[in-house]
Amino acid sequence: MKKLAYLLALAILLFSSCAKETVHIDVTADTSFSLGGTTWGLIASSGVFYFGQDKYEIDIYALMPECSKDDLMTFNKNNTITGSYGKLDCPNQDNSYTNFGTWNLSADKKTLEISSAVFNVVGTNMLKCEVMVLNENNMQIKYQTTANGITTTTTSSYKRIK
Repeated sequence: MKKLAYLLALAILLFSSCAKETVHIDVTADTSFSLGGTTWGLIASSGVFYFGQDKYEIDIYALMPECSKDDLMTFNKNNTITGSYGKLDCPNQDNSYTNFGTWNLSADKKTLEISSAVFNVVGTNMLKCEVMVLNENNMQIKYQTTANGITTTTTSSYKRIK
């Protein structure tokens, strides 16, 4: 849990978009796709925030420890999220990641809400994410958080594992 909280805090503080221009894909095209019962691995995450008039873009994924890059996230059919650690062990891993939180995907598949106590580090327990890509193999979400008066936009991309 400490590792996950560290990563989320880092992501929230550093956040978002690696692309200069956001490309929106019609996520409603594959209406038969169901997020429930799928497992995903993070493949990219970047953030953008402004400090005064200055814009900062950060590659969050590059800053993550290698032992975290092979972790997986499963969106269960009962709308819970469980995490699993990859083969690379990080210091201070515990079992709390296995009960990460809950999820809800809107009927039009354009909004994904993820609730978890882990987000308390930024004063919320729920992230409301814009779904930019969602299909059998890829998921990309974008969300904003505000910590210490700085709003960060994060874009994270995932590859489906199973």
